[in-house]
Amino acid sequence: MTSHILPSQSFKPAQPLGFGKALSRLADATTRMSVALLNALRRPVRQHRRLSLVDEANELRQYANQFLRTDPAFAADLYAAADRHELERRA
Repeated sequence: MTSHILPSQSFKPAQPLGFGKALSRLADATTRMSVALLNALRRPVRQHRRLSLVDEANELRQYANQFLRTDPAFAADLYAAADRHELERRA
């Protein structure tokens, strides 16, 4: 029969942080997580500039292009609305 002797290692016992320090770390982590969440939910701010009637009509035509293959009747209605909107100022 053989025996093995392993050298022992001495470890210092873990020191508890204390309630105040643990609470402080929890508050810091909560603050960081809240800021990250609010930044993720924030929507980009659009610059509100008044578009001309021609620009608005062109945007509507670009939107109508998305429906040209799936719903050509709806796209045609949007094109007609864009034309009416563009001609609104001239009338």
